[in-house]
Amino acid sequence: MTTTTMTGWARVRRDSVLPLSLLLFVASAFALPSGPAYALVFYVLVLPAALFTARRLVAELDAGALIAMSLVVWSGLTLLWGHDDHHRSGRFAVDSAMTLVFVLAMLGGLATAANRRALGSVLIWAGAANAVLSVVLGQVFPLPTERLHGWGVTSHPILGASVMSMAYLTALTRVLSERRHRLAHLAAGTAMVVFLLMTESRGPLLAALVASMFLCLQGPWRWRALGAMAALGLAWALLPAAMRHHQEAAMVSRGSSHRLQIWSRTLELIGQRPLFGHGLAANLDLPGITFPHDLYLSVLFYSGAVGFVLFAALGGWVSLALWRGARGDERLWTTALWIDALLSGLTDLGQITKGPGPMWFIFWLPVGLILAKQERPSFLKKRSKKLLLPVG
Repeated sequence: MTTTTMTGWARVRRDSVLPLSLLLFVASAFALPSGPAYALVFYVLVLPAALFTARRLVAELDAGALIAMSLVVWSGLTLLWGHDDHHRSGRFAVDSAMTLVFVLAMLGGLATAANRRALGSVLIWAGAANAVLSVVLGQVFPLPTERLHGWGVTSHPILGASVMSMAYLTALTRVLSERRHRLAHLAAGTAMVVFLLMTESRGPLLAALVASMFLCLQGPWRWRALGAMAALGLAWALLPAAMRHHQEAAMVSRGSSHRLQIWSRTLELIGQRPLFGHGLAANLDLPGITFPHDLYLSVLFYSGAVGFVLFAALGGWVSLALWRGARGDERLWTTALWIDALLSGLTDLGQITKGPGPMWFIFWLPVGLILAKQERPSFLKKRSKKLLLPVG
């Protein structure tokens, strides 16, 4: 084997380490218990791989990636002047740093269509397995609360439902757009719909429904939309009648779940420190309520107007990238994920840089998939040409 061939194989192996570590982390988040178990996979696999390729990743950043990184960095900086109600600044500083690493890892590890498709496959099969396991465990070992609690990254009924909807929308996209393994994808999606319904989480259910309607009304597969909607109805019909009636009554009886009171108080606190925010380690001063339960108010509360401007800039850049992107199944898939993320944030979510955990899957995963797909010249490389400095 020639030296050139050996160098090529070494480059292939090196370039596959980061994507493979990301796939293993995503799969482990659905498979391992919640808490430090799947987070350890990130620290052991993804973190070293990202640091190993950090110089190349930074050299290839474009404007969208820089906006995302600026938002993460600003969120972490708010710890310097914000409140720290329970001495949590150190933990949140680590969370912000790891979120920055995760964003970089996605930009590098999901740069090819093959890697993005592989991630979609992991989401589908790991999500379906998690849904089946969670439903079975919920029936065999009932919890004090009757709302379904998932496994691993889906252990919280609301956040877990938002995470599961990402996997479900991936399965639905393939049911509608592909012939291969359609029945298997339909079965996986149906299992995840049952999971979503049993969590009784209204915000994530509404977000998933809107994103599903978007998918079903797009592309040349409109005639298949009736079949997809029939599958959703079948998933609901498969539940015992008593369980369906209980869930319907439970979702109605919860009313607004004190959201209006929480949001009103959050707006009052935002008015006290509107520019720079209260910091990631701050808590709301309501009994039993620690965070705003709304992604947009959370950004204002923790990071102030400066953070919200960066957040809006990122949202605008991602939306524009989707609008300008090449038409195809992948664009429809990532658009559905983005719609789901934006709507899920209306009724829940807190610190945008908290992780490893559900926020990475609900918000940052769609952002990473969309930004990684962009094939524009590197911002830093363009600057380096003007300055005559070598980059990369």
